[in-house]
Amino acid sequence: MQEEVENRTVNLAVSTTKLTARTLVRALRWYLMHRGQKRLRKQMQHPHEEGKQSVNDLLKSGVSTDKIELPDGSAKDFCKVAKKFGVDYAIRKDKTQDPPRYIVFFKAKDTEVLDQVVKEYISVTDKKHEKASVREQLKQEKAAARAEAKEKAKTMKKQKKKRKERTEGR
Repeated sequence: MQEEVENRTVNLAVSTTKLTARTLVRALRWYLMHRGQKRLRKQMQHPHEEGKQSVNDLLKSGVSTDKIELPDGSAKDFCKVAKKFGVDYAIRKDKTQDPPRYIVFFKAKDTEVLDQVVKEYISVTDKKHEKASVREQLKQEKAAARAEAKEKAKTMKKQKKKRKERTEGR
C-alpha cells in the first residue's frame, strides 16, 4: 500500500514537470510568433525610415542625394528642426578639421523643404547666440548689487559724520 502511494506521487511529480516544460515551450513559441508578426505590421505601415538615417540607408533608398555643410557646429538643433519638417537626412561629422564640421546628406527631392529647414535652423541658432547666458546675467546683477551696497554704505557714513558734527556743535 505504501509503495503504491509512493509510485503515484512520483508519477504525479514527473507528469507535472513535463506539463510545465511543455507549457514553457508553447509560451515561448507564441511569444516569438507574436513578435515576428508585430515587426511585419510595423514594416507594412512604414516601408522606409523617415528622418535621421545612416548614409547607407539613405543611399539604398534609390533616390539621388545632395549634401550641404552646416554653418555652425550644432547638429542637435538641426535634428530638432528637420524632424519638425519630416525630411529624410543623414549627418556625418568631419573630424579632420579643428572645429569639427557637420555634413548633411539629404534626398534631392527634399531640396525646397531643406531650404526652409536651414533658414529656421539659422534663426534658432541666432536666437541662442543673442540670448545672454543666465550666469553672465547673474554676474552682472551681483556686480551692480555690490556697487549699490558700497554707494549706500558711503552715504550712510557721510550722514553719520554730518550728524556727529551737528551734535558736537551744540
